[in-house]
Amino acid sequence: MSEKTFLMVTVSGPDRPGITATLTRVLAEHRAELVDIEQASLQNLLGLYFLIDLDRLEGSQDSVIKDLLFEASQMNLTLQFKLFAPEEVRPVNQRNLFVLTHFGGTGAMAALSKILTEEKVNIETISTADHHGAQSMEMVLNANGTPSLGRLRRRIMHESRKLGVDLALQKMEAYRKNKRLIFFDMDSTLIDMEIIDEMARRAGVFREVSRITEKAMRGDFDFEESLRQRVALLKGLRVEELTILRDEMRLSEGVEELVKTLKWLGYKLGIVTGGFDYFANHLKDMLGLDFVHANCLEIKDGALSGKVSGEIVDAFRKAHIVNQASCDLGILLDQIVVVGDGANDELMLGQAGLSIAYNAKKALDRVASAALGKTRLSHIFHLLGITEEDISEALSCKP
Repeated sequence: MSEKTFLMVTVSGPDRPGITATLTRVLAEHRAELVDIEQASLQNLLGLYFLIDLDRLEGSQDSVIKDLLFEASQMNLTLQFKLFAPEEVRPVNQRNLFVLTHFGGTGAMAALSKILTEEKVNIETISTADHHGAQSMEMVLNANGTPSLGRLRRRIMHESRKLGVDLALQKMEAYRKNKRLIFFDMDSTLIDMEIIDEMARRAGVFREVSRITEKAMRGDFDFEESLRQRVALLKGLRVEELTILRDEMRLSEGVEELVKTLKWLGYKLGIVTGGFDYFANHLKDMLGLDFVHANCLEIKDGALSGKVSGEIVDAFRKAHIVNQASCDLGILLDQIVVVGDGANDELMLGQAGLSIAYNAKKALDRVASAALGKTRLSHIFHLLGITEEDISEALSCKP
């Protein structure tokens, strides 16, 4: 065993301003190089850990320990020391870090922690926050030891669905990058309805259309072909009926508050949908969104012709739109958020730094980094680090 030349110092006791400044001043005076440091505070109690390289000390190891103990005693702190050999020290940049945020209580914490243990994932830090009427727990995870990140993600997403708990699992690098651009699906995401099913009701072909819609959402049916089949069934539906339906669209709970706040904070927002431009453009104008990509209904003589014109916005087209926007706007993919609910959203969710499955089908568990239940769009605020003060200020501003 080689000589132990690294010293871990563990500091605990009542928290107060100036502790870190005082102890690091002692280290600086002895020319002690900090290799790693981490600090946490809970209910005014401090936990501070730092690792120093003893090879570069000016003076003896005993002298730096003596000075640290003296300063700690003045602040009513307890210090513990442990020596490490170089091969025992884990390089900081070799940690494969993730951030797991969940909106469950003790039961969810226990279930998720069990999965992490079984998948050999170490919890480095845990913190709690009250945000927008909900409490969340946030864990920084080191996944270096896990045999399969894919399996870890699938198990966590399955557990969230089983418990009915919203959560997000993000790479630390992506988590730290400020998000700038958000893509929303439309049907059953921004709006609490499936437009094509409502059109089918008015055309008297609901049963036929809904059967094809369900297969498409599950990914059991080619989207383009299913879309063309459904639109063909709607042939003859009058524009007047479309207008009534457009004016009766139901926004999902929290959408107006979410959009207004995000716009005020400078996010670019838009719709990327396999639905129809007649409704998506109206939603864009109503909410003040920046862009829309949707399928174009062909209208002749005041009624649907039963055809779709232009390029079909299917799963591949959605993914291409996300990538193209990243290039055109100079925004990293890690800074992009995508929110969707069906199999047609899977590829575009896979492109984004934060991919949110909202009240979604199980198929999205494979690719989504976050899962939110219906009526809980407000949890997006927390995932983006937006405070209640930000929201209040945004909502108080006149358009």
